[in-house]
Amino acid sequence: MPELPEVETVVNDLRAAGLEGRVLRGVRVRWPRTVAPDTPAQFRRRLHGARITLVRRRAKFIVCELSSGELLLTHLRMTGRLEVVPAAAPHDVHERVIIALDDGRELRFHDPRKFGRMHCAPRTGNALDALGPEPLDTALTARAFQARMAASRRMLKPLLLDQTFIAGLGNIYVDEALWRARLHPCRSAAALTSAETRRLLDAIRIVLRRGIRNLG
Repeated sequence: MPELPEVETVVNDLRAAGLEGRVLRGVRVRWPRTVAPDTPAQFRRRLHGARITLVRRRAKFIVCELSSGELLLTHLRMTGRLEVVPAAAPHDVHERVIIALDDGRELRFHDPRKFGRMHCAPRTGNALDALGPEPLDTALTARAFQARMAASRRMLKPLLLDQTFIAGLGNIYVDEALWRARLHPCRSAAALTSAETRRLLDAIRIVLRRGIRNLG
């Protein structure tokens, strides 16, 4: 399952490929459930003619901001892959959505297991609203993190995996951070000392940055 560093790597690759600024000229949906709840026809209408103004990450979502005022949200789930390729590049059977760009290339969503999702959403009132703070955001200070931890009696590992508590962490990086911070995953969050909480936040940031540096 891709986690924050893996998704950040994909976002960086899409930016490097020049996806920002491209106009969406056509959409082919080969697996309708990928774009649910929209039908393929609705999905095509919402995307056609829109320009991608910004590509960013929020938690485990790849977010393309569109000139139409909407967002194109992609969640890779287990086996999803998003890439920009020439339109003449060979196709494969695992391509679920193909979006034609105005420069003759295509944005293709590959997903062998069919768990991934790609959908349009309004800027507000979408799946991103319920997410917790980003662990690498400087706005998440040690004091703010400690306050969030102190308010919960849940065990550390399930709490850190909860995307409404903190965004983008998955099993691999939570395990690595807890190991680095020398904290048992079954400890109660509220029972941590301020020094342990700070050590945990530092460990989370270290393992995530290392993951991004190593391209996920």
